[in-house]
Amino acid sequence: MRLSVATLTFLFAVSLTATARAESVWIRANQIGYLPDDPKIAVLSSAQPLEGTFQVGAFSADIGEDQGAWGPFAHNYRLNFSALATSGKYRVVFKDVESLPFGIGEDVYESVPGKLIEFMQLQRCGENPVTGERCHQEDGIDTITGERVDLRGGWHDAGDRLKHMITTTYCVAALYLAGHEDEADWGAQLMRRIHPDAETIYVQIGDDRDHLPPNTLWHDDQSDYGHGPGGPRSAWRATGKPEGPKHKNESSGLASLAGRAAAAMALAGELDTARSMYQLAKNKPGCAMSVPVRAPYYYGESTYHDDLQWAATELFIATGNKAYLDDALRFAQPAGASRWMGKGRHGHYEFFPYVNLAHWRLYPHADEATKARLAAYYRDGLERLRIEAEKNPYRLGTPLVWCSTNDVIAFATQAKLYEQMTGDTAYRMLAAEARDWIFGRNPWGVSMVIGVPEDGVASSKPHHLFWKLKKHLPVGGLVDGPVYKDINDGLKFGDFGDDTLARFQSDAGVYHDLFADFSTNEPIIDGTVSLLLLIEVWE
Repeated sequence: MRLSVATLTFLFAVSLTATARAESVWIRANQIGYLPDDPKIAVLSSAQPLEGTFQVGAFSADIGEDQGAWGPFAHNYRLNFSALATSGKYRVVFKDVESLPFGIGEDVYESVPGKLIEFMQLQRCGENPVTGERCHQEDGIDTITGERVDLRGGWHDAGDRLKHMITTTYCVAALYLAGHEDEADWGAQLMRRIHPDAETIYVQIGDDRDHLPPNTLWHDDQSDYGHGPGGPRSAWRATGKPEGPKHKNESSGLASLAGRAAAAMALAGELDTARSMYQLAKNKPGCAMSVPVRAPYYYGESTYHDDLQWAATELFIATGNKAYLDDALRFAQPAGASRWMGKGRHGHYEFFPYVNLAHWRLYPHADEATKARLAAYYRDGLERLRIEAEKNPYRLGTPLVWCSTNDVIAFATQAKLYEQMTGDTAYRMLAAEARDWIFGRNPWGVSMVIGVPEDGVASSKPHHLFWKLKKHLPVGGLVDGPVYKDINDGLKFGDFGDDTLARFQSDAGVYHDLFADFSTNEPIIDGTVSLLLLIEVWE
């Protein structure tokens, strides 16, 4: 049959209209998927107002009310398909637009923890099971005494080669709590070494001199710390006072570092070391911060009572000594509710590790009045974040500061722990939406876990030397995540290159899946382990 010119013109116009609509309408969903009982909310975003129904398999419902403008989108709709619990593979469909595929089922997250551990193993310093190479065998030289100290092992902190004990102490403790003892044991070996005597604890091995050329992989590191290229690296003690040869941090004590390290060692079963670290923490209240050398950036932690509480709690659980329980109860009050929750911004690692796990660990061992108080601390922070989250269609309540994925995961973790402690489900949906943000239900439609899911759209050009130099994708690493545009602009030191996500950038948030953007696309060990713990405690 021969079609008339008019018919062909009409069909062509319809095709163009459908194409234009598809290019201005987006559906964002969690690319991993949902447990059958999870709340399930996709977000439909558009440049123009929409109406009609959406489908997920046999499920169908109206798209609902326009939630208004947010970020790069003029119109947003929350598509609730929580009633769908049948296992299977699905897409959310609205007219001729559909989401990326995802699963529903009890096993949808089964493979994710293994990917996260794969990244941690790639980050190992000393003996690397992924590369089969050894690195940094001369770590390190004490910056105060000039003496050689054995600080081999642990993990490289992010895409660079230095080792932060601020994050390493947390990773060891959280890995034990997540049930990944083998990887935790690897980090615990270094934890023993950073505390060689009762008065000493090291906060950092190496520094930002490792950012200088030449760019190399772990085992070929040619950084010069004053002892020749590739020689021993600086071992920085936490001194309890401002540190740095040029730019100074604002360190005020040792308790944040030594307390968290004590909790990790108690979980490792290293009780003598844990006791000694805990005593050092109590003797030196205040915060230990990372040491800036070439640039003024450092991990500026501002809280320490949570770390003292955590150390005392884990020592009580390990020993049954009531004196530790009394300490834990005493420190719980000044630790209180997480102060960052509800804030529009906070400093870099200012409130690390963002969720006070000591409240959760202490809860089963407290009396009823104390249990109510611990739960109230969690609820207070969650409620402040709920107020912020309900201001936008993605229900994002956490600030988009540097390493924003840490905040998102901390909120989801605290909400799940609060529900376990109290049975109160008030924050269950917000917890799910925070988790879903990590796995692609965000304006960019990108999973913030490198290469996960394998068949989805995930970070694929991360700020990591294995990617830059070898095109080895560090699968399983959680990247920093989106930040406010002004933060991104302030951390831009060169051209990022071709931005395939340009349509989705806005003042509300910026994310680039590009190597050059270290402020949004660099993987972090602490965030990766936090996500591992979240998946473990999810029920």
